[in-house]
Amino acid sequence: MSNVKIHDVVYKQIIYLMYTSRSFGLSPKPDAISKIKRNAVTIKISNIIAYTIATIVSASISIINKDAPFSFIFLDLIILANIFTTGLNVIFFVTNYDLKTFLLSLPLTERDINMAVFRGIFEFFYYGFLTSIVIAPISTYMITMSILQALMAEFEIIFFFSLSFALVILLGKRIRLGITSALFRVGTSLIWIIFIILPYGFTFRYVILPFYILPIFPFGFLNVEGLLLSLVYTGLSIIFAYNQALKFLSFRVTSHYATKYNIKLRTPLITYLYKDIKGLLRVPQASFLLTIPVFALIFSFFAPVYAIFYTIFMITTSSIMLILLEASGMQLLLSLPSGLRSSYISKLLIILIIYLIDVLIFSFFNHAYLSLIMLPSSIASVELSLFISYNNVIKGKGIRIADPLSLLIREIEINSIVGVAALLVFFANVYYSLIFSIISLIIINIAIYKKIK
Repeated sequence: MSNVKIHDVVYKQIIYLMYTSRSFGLSPKPDAISKIKRNAVTIKISNIIAYTIATIVSASISIINKDAPFSFIFLDLIILANIFTTGLNVIFFVTNYDLKTFLLSLPLTERDINMAVFRGIFEFFYYGFLTSIVIAPISTYMITMSILQALMAEFEIIFFFSLSFALVILLGKRIRLGITSALFRVGTSLIWIIFIILPYGFTFRYVILPFYILPIFPFGFLNVEGLLLSLVYTGLSIIFAYNQALKFLSFRVTSHYATKYNIKLRTPLITYLYKDIKGLLRVPQASFLLTIPVFALIFSFFAPVYAIFYTIFMITTSSIMLILLEASGMQLLLSLPSGLRSSYISKLLIILIIYLIDVLIFSFFNHAYLSLIMLPSSIASVELSLFISYNNVIKGKGIRIADPLSLLIREIEINSIVGVAALLVFFANVYYSLIFSIISLIIINIAIYKKIK
């Protein structure tokens, strides 16, 4: 068996764990293998498409701000977000299902196994990385006619890929069932601040970077100092990624703790609420919900209306990940009377509480009225998100958001209701928006009542 075949098997096995209901304690569907093959190809194609678009957009921004490397902050954020959202899940399944231990039982050398595991993980990002490092310098040179800017853009992309990959390995191997402290769980979710606070819109303006920014972002300085420091940063990021990869390949899950479920049937909803709140502290992808009121407060000082719609978008987006709180307990939920419905209502109540906290924040900035108008459509979007997640997992499909294209489609699905409601508020009438939102809410709850039991 060649190395290529081994890493391809590892890659598909990770997809199997992520995309089928096996990761939630259910038996896979009979056609799971054929779906895994399709998903494996879909991930690669969607990464090529997503990174091609992001790279070309980033290069095109340099027409406005005259600084191609600075324009690539747009792509850098895409890289960070994609590697962290996908990578934390990938590392989680590799470590908790201990694929390396299984491979050691085969007639393979440890070096072959280490390379196969590493390549299997990197396969999720390889095609996006390859697309960016090929297209970025070419498109930058075609727009700027500057070899230096093309070279700096190349260094910048390699730096952010290496740094992101190293960090996701460093943090991902600590995401184990019931072991890592709650403080670490919440702390990793704060990494998302990087994706939100860094200036997306700032890259679309003509700017001259002050010299004191050189140690922070040398790629935007088109001089000898910037070039040398960029080369040093890129080299260090590659070394950092290499060292983390070596440490990860020698990593073993040593915990023997079982996941505990303590469900009292006398008060199931309260028990589920308690369980889900604890779960939010353990699952970084879902625990980002806890930080949303912080962002709501920060943005309200500068742009209150933007803060409202940003908050709504992040709530609907983060709600996709709430299904991860069940981990391997989904089979148990299906065996309990009204277990699935109690779990569903618990997550909906958590979202509602977070939203009402945000409404209270907005009230201090005299914008509670708009946030309350958007409440029915926001809840309808969240319910649609939860309904799709539960329904997919029950059917053995998993949450199906590991590749950028699937995530984009899912975002369009769940934000369509709140999007239409927002358009009606600003371009039609508040009452039309409320009527549309309430009707959508009623229809979704009828479907949920029939399906989620």
